[in-house]
Amino acid sequence: MALKNKTLNKTFLKNLNDIAHLNSFSKKISSFDKKYNDFGLFISDFQTFLLGNMDHPLSNLSNEDKIFEGIISRLDALSDYKNITLKIYLESQKNPKYFFIINKYIKSFFKSFLKSPIDITKAYFIYVYAFNIWIEDDPSMDKTMAAIGKSFEGLNRFESFFKK
Repeated sequence: MALKNKTLNKTFLKNLNDIAHLNSFSKKISSFDKKYNDFGLFISDFQTFLLGNMDHPLSNLSNEDKIFEGIISRLDALSDYKNITLKIYLESQKNPKYFFIINKYIKSFFKSFLKSPIDITKAYFIYVYAFNIWIEDDPSMDKTMAAIGKSFEGLNRFESFFKK
């Protein structure tokens, strides 16, 4: 019998990550805590766990560097649980409720170190693009980091067009 209000931990998540692709995934998470019969609650707790395990960029960095470091920090935290992350991603494509839960946590993370709504929006869109590259990338994240750099180049060209 599962204890009420268990908190997710690294050990459980590592074990869960190994079976995230199996049909028994939902049974395993609900055996850990019955509240996870609602997959949205699992996503919320997983996102909260991630937030506690991500580094925030240093405050003395430029906004561009903060965005870059923040995105890499989040993707690095997700890397330990890539199979769970992919399962959540696939489920969120079927159920928009899950997408909105994830979205709330992503925005909250960026708002924790960026103050400008424009920078938060930039960070969000670059993150979404980088996440889709990261899905196929290897652990070095070379392709992901290159994609983030190219995103900044494109945004800078776009911004300079409107400043003229």
